[in-house]
Amino acid sequence: MKIPSRQTSMVVVVLGALALLIALARLHTYHEPLERDITSAAVIGRELLDGRSLYADMWDHKPPAIYVTHALAILLVGQGPGAIYLLNVAAAVATLLGVYVAASAVGGFAGGLWGAVFWTLVSGDVWLQANQPNAEVFLNACIVWAFALLLHAGGRPRLWRVLAMGGLFALASLYKPIAVAPAALLALAHIVAPWPGCSRRRALADALLIGGIGAAAWLATGAYFAARGHFTDFYQAVFTYNHFYSSHYWSDNDTVRSQSVLANLLNSVPPDELFPKILSLATTLAVVAVVGTVRGAISGPRRPWLLLIGLGIGTHLAVALPGQWHPHYYQLWLPLLAVGAGWAGAAPPAPGARRLLRWAPSAVALAAVILLLAQQVPLYQVPPEAWSRLKYGEAFVMEQKLGRELGVLLAPGETFYEWGAETGLYFESRHSPPSGAFYVFPLVEGPAASPLTMRAVADLDRRSPTMFVVNLSFRPRTRHPILDWAEGRYVAMAGGVDRGTYVLLVRRGSRLDVTPAR
Repeated sequence: MKIPSRQTSMVVVVLGALALLIALARLHTYHEPLERDITSAAVIGRELLDGRSLYADMWDHKPPAIYVTHALAILLVGQGPGAIYLLNVAAAVATLLGVYVAASAVGGFAGGLWGAVFWTLVSGDVWLQANQPNAEVFLNACIVWAFALLLHAGGRPRLWRVLAMGGLFALASLYKPIAVAPAALLALAHIVAPWPGCSRRRALADALLIGGIGAAAWLATGAYFAARGHFTDFYQAVFTYNHFYSSHYWSDNDTVRSQSVLANLLNSVPPDELFPKILSLATTLAVVAVVGTVRGAISGPRRPWLLLIGLGIGTHLAVALPGQWHPHYYQLWLPLLAVGAGWAGAAPPAPGARRLLRWAPSAVALAAVILLLAQQVPLYQVPPEAWSRLKYGEAFVMEQKLGRELGVLLAPGETFYEWGAETGLYFESRHSPPSGAFYVFPLVEGPAASPLTMRAVADLDRRSPTMFVVNLSFRPRTRHPILDWAEGRYVAMAGGVDRGTYVLLVRRGSRLDVTPAR
């Protein structure tokens, strides 16, 4: 029996401790109000388990992987914050291991551990909304592992490695198609600087195989929906609507302005109001990574740094292509910055360097760790609601409170429909939406507005909800058929409770209607 070396044992212990630290850090915000993308995916995942159809009924414009992932978590631990926590920790720990493997390819076990420490400290960056499991956390896990496989030459390239990279990139694209950008740039860097002993022709074949696996995954996905008779719904949501989404910018709750792909690229630096927040964590890591990149490109092996630069360019494109500039998009930078900083922290000393200078890379890395800790620790002394307010203001705090109130007001089997974008109301109340067109953005603008509106009205006619909730922040510029449908059927709920921008209406004649009979 092979006995693990002392170094291996140390790596296992340190990585285990870091994984535990991630789990404990996420536990602090276990009950934090959730952002709408997360609650949308969770609600759809639950409804899929109950037999409802994706896109043809439960509508959203992301590819299917995110909903399947949430459904699997719900199968394992049930619906609610436990499933979100499981996904949060699992994705962060998977990325932790990928960062270690990638960073150790250049910096050895020391570089791997530095990278893992850096990832642990920035993976929950509050300013990038990274302490909650948006789709970016799953992209990060897939992409960093593909990057790690590409870095580790290990002698002659093996087919399984290329197949694994293709599978990882394909899976990432099924979370968000923007994963194609880092995949393409890494493939290009691989062709420019292939594995040792690998010709550029062979590297080109590797790149084509990776692309072919991605294409096959998407063809298989399309074939699945075609077999169920829902291909048109799938195509309209994931392709047609996303083209509209990336070419328009939501400047407020119901207004869009047109923009081009070129404009997206030109405007892909963080907005001015976000930049100071990014400085708090991401910039600390970026400085160390950039210094290491410059030094490594000059004095070290060329290939790893070319791959890192390729991944950086691809990440920039992935952030830019949607054209929306949400803070959580910039989470995609964190793994590669952690890897680059890990390489910098374990950089070998220059030949003939003085003994004191030999410790300079480790000293710089340690200083960065101390700075990151100083920035992070105070956040864990404030309650979870404060994290939500720092990121989103009062929006999701109010949503969580109202969702829990609806869970109390409504009896089992009763439903409500909301005119707004607060999908967390369904998540918190644990009541199913009567229509799968259950948030307002695609109902008022874009190519899906008319068919989704007709579908929603038909659904509401068929399964008339007990309550109709209106968020006054989403007032359409013109009359809307869904609001027209509700106008004569619902009255204001008695009680006069101040719920901010929310108005609760109850169906005429329902048990909650206490208005005098006409």
